[in-house]
Amino acid sequence: MDTVGFFRELGPGQTEIYAESIQVHLGVGPLPDAAHVIQYLREGHTLIDVMGAERDVLGSDRYLVGGASIMTDGQWLWRDDLSFYLASYQVRLPQEFLDAVRANGYRVPELRIEELRRLSREAMRILGYHRPPAPSP
Repeated sequence: MDTVGFFRELGPGQTEIYAESIQVHLGVGPLPDAAHVIQYLREGHTLIDVMGAERDVLGSDRYLVGGASIMTDGQWLWRDDLSFYLASYQVRLPQEFLDAVRANGYRVPELRIEELRRLSREAMRILGYHRPPAPSP
């Protein structure tokens, strides 16, 4: 699975997946099809539902309920708050992700429950939510 929008400022510490700063993705201007991409992000399948509210790391007083929840389209993983950062700050997204969204006609593919379960396990592995137990001495 590929990942998009896991910025350092959003992460639980300096982990590999949260390595890049959101600051690097600012100042590029709006996408011509931003409304469609934002809707795509909002309509992703929820793989990991995270309770709580995340503060906007770019300075507004907004709190994003469930912002750390993990979404997917079957190929890409993103946080639920990525749509907010795209809508509010026009963060730059990887061209490969935009190509995939456009190739899907801005519609998140339907996925069977078995596939969603498999993707959920893979997302937890990628994000480091579950680590294998350490071997016994």
